[in-house]
Amino acid sequence: MSNIRVAVIGAGIGGLTFCVALGKQPNIKVDIYEAAREFGEVGAGLGMWYRTQQIMAKLGLHKDLEDLADGAKKGAAEVTFRFRKSDQPEGLTYHHMKPKGALWAFHRANFQKTIISHLPPSCTSHFGKRLVSYDDPASGPITLRFTDGTTAECDVLIGADGIKSAVRDIMFANLAKEGKLSKGEATRPTPAWSGTVAYRGMISKERVEAKAPGHRALTQDVAYCGKNKHLIVFPVNNGAQINVFAFCSDMTKEGTQYSEDSKDWSVDVPKEELLQQYEGWEPEVMALLECIDIPTKWAIHMITPLSTFVSGRVAILGDSAHAMTPHVGSGAGQAIEDAYILATLLASPACTPASLPRVLQIYDTVRRPQANDVWRRSRANGMTYEFASAGGETLAKMAAEAEENYDWAWKTSAEPDKEEALSMLSNL
Repeated sequence: MSNIRVAVIGAGIGGLTFCVALGKQPNIKVDIYEAAREFGEVGAGLGMWYRTQQIMAKLGLHKDLEDLADGAKKGAAEVTFRFRKSDQPEGLTYHHMKPKGALWAFHRANFQKTIISHLPPSCTSHFGKRLVSYDDPASGPITLRFTDGTTAECDVLIGADGIKSAVRDIMFANLAKEGKLSKGEATRPTPAWSGTVAYRGMISKERVEAKAPGHRALTQDVAYCGKNKHLIVFPVNNGAQINVFAFCSDMTKEGTQYSEDSKDWSVDVPKEELLQQYEGWEPEVMALLECIDIPTKWAIHMITPLSTFVSGRVAILGDSAHAMTPHVGSGAGQAIEDAYILATLLASPACTPASLPRVLQIYDTVRRPQANDVWRRSRANGMTYEFASAGGETLAKMAAEAEENYDWAWKTSAEPDKEEALSMLSNL
């Protein structure tokens, strides 16, 4: 069994899960390079559906995450999301969604800490390492160069460095130089604004109880829907906090560059701005929003579906490969699925240093269509939540469409994809 050195750029959920998935392979040495000075996760809540829960069980993470997750104790027949039409003084519940396995909800930082606690001894973490360039020659090791002037070598490079991925930028610039991009495809795919901003806030249980005793958000996951706007609300940290995502969209701006000057596409805004956006909505929505003292406004960006996730001995995963809107709650789940399939291929005895380019092509063949399909479903659901679909559908029809775009996440498994990938590898 040949030894393989793997370099992972980015210590987010996808990169860390990939390292855990490779952890028990004695012939694989993993180095993870993170630009920050320590492990950290940006964002608030994170959801996990049954398809991803099954992967975590395969990786030995299920028990720890089950203990951490809100919603893990719900039975299969219990409601996960209640959909309400809320852009009016008196709201109306129009659908109950009852998925298999329920939705597991986490505070993102707590989720990441759990993954880190399972990192294997074969994985070495390096901080303050921002990639500048890499060389992937026809033979010999890949050379990595970082902004601090240091270099490193590996046999395979994995870009898990998010929507602003340096690995993706370099990969596509190289593919353009080699004439391997389709006509009209961007030399360097850049993040595009989805036309949506999300106001985010975490509210303590006590604050909500004091403002609105018995508020449904204290115990329920709710999707409050209306024209061009919607909110996703669910408890986290064993019900100690309520996670609020309040979305506002202008679909005529989809695919444009975000106009506000904010380096990280996020900025704290006055509470009054948020309240004004939802003026006229039902009282229980306004009660929640009034509890958010300093909302953070995020511009939701995406990467238009790519023609490849790999080049030579380099692959990208997670938001680097398919950053999507959050409207099926599966961005993190898709990164985990990438990590699971790719790690399975690299861990196979059939994978050798010589076969690495072909192994990565198998990953691309199996994962890219699936991830791009979820990207499409998420975009469609965002429009459905905000009554933007053409044809004036009824609430019942819109609810059915939304649930259809979700149900793959609890009615299907990643195992057939894994087996397909391994079968393709065995036929090399």
